Amino acid sequence: MKEFLWKNKRQSLISLLILIILWELLAIKINKEIYIPRIEKIILSMLDILKSKDFINNVFSSLYRTFISFTSALALSIILGILSLLYPFFRNFLKPINTIGKTIPTMILVLLALIWFDKNKAPYVVGFAIVFPILYEGILNSLKEIDKNILDMCKVYSVSTKEKVLKIYIPSIMFYIMGILISSISLAFKVVIAGEVHGQPRYGIGAAIQLEKVNFNTTAIFAWIFIIALLSLLFELINRLLMKRVYKWR
Repeated sequence: MKEFLWKNKRQSLISLLILIILWELLAIKINKEIYIPRIEKIILSMLDILKSKDFINNVFSSLYRTFISFTSALALSIILGILSLLYPFFRNFLKPINTIGKTIPTMILVLLALIWFDKNKAPYVVGFAIVFPILYEGILNSLKEIDKNILDMCKVYSVSTKEKVLKIYIPSIMFYIMGILISSISLAFKVVIAGEVHGQPRYGIGAAIQLEKVNFNTTAIFAWIFIIALLSLLFELINRLLMKRVYKWR
């Protein structure tokens, strides 16, 4: 098993090295930083960004907006998912709304959010609006897949709705959420940054990228992309730790 995992890691590392080499060769061939900057210049730009006085504020602001929009969407989707399972009225009422929410392109949501809300609130709205339909539908489906024998047993022993929610529904939801946690947070993170790019709040990764775009600083834009990728890897590591704890308990 360890040999298999090491083989996969080695192949991934080789793939990464090949991509870096191809990138560097292409950058040397084109020889125009505004299109494709060289890797070493991107690294130097990353170091400059990390040392800048606004770096912490920009990253913290984007992460904070992501956390608020994601947790709000998660809390509401859990509540409405359980209500939709218990009361068909909620499921039928939310079905067309959820369908529309899933089909609206992200860019249109960003533009509408900027029209309806100020530039500081728009990233929250966009992050919530994109993630909520996915979480709600997934949670509802996970609840529908609960073993009917367990629910029948609850009826036989007159288990209260509160007990079913706490002992059956919530654990089922938690196991589902752990499976899609990293992808949902990463999605919220990306759309929040998109909202910041267009809204340009005072602080935020998207606002910093937009400033570099205005200055035609492609190198700094790629440096921010690498920083975003590193933050996404951090999400992945946190998710793995949580997964180990949850499935160990299970």
